[in-house]
Amino acid sequence: MALSEELPIYKSAYDLLEKMIELAKELPKFYRYTLGTRMVDLNLDILGQIYRANMSKEKRREALGELLISYRQLQMLLRVCYRDKAFSTGRYAMYIQLLDTIGKQATAWKNKIVEN
Repeated sequence: MALSEELPIYKSAYDLLEKMIELAKELPKFYRYTLGTRMVDLNLDILGQIYRANMSKEKRREALGELLISYRQLQMLLRVCYRDKAFSTGRYAMYIQLLDTIGKQATAWKNKIVEN
């Protein structure tokens, strides 16, 4: 089993976390302390769930299910911020592209488990 930090999904989630922290610092005050903090927390949850899924075969399905829930919540919060013009279209595209990469990898991982 590969180290969690070496998995492509972990690397994508870590890249997104770095960008989320940067974003949270730049958001207007209201968004920074509500949605910005929550987005960083969800991203940290995703990293933890990737670690859990990679660590234990018995808990893998549960961890991936939780990961996908956190993924959808983060996706929704990004949409809310974008809708309210808290950041530019270019930044939104970058965040969504990274998030889509994570979602595709998590879904493929979950599907592989179901097949086995």
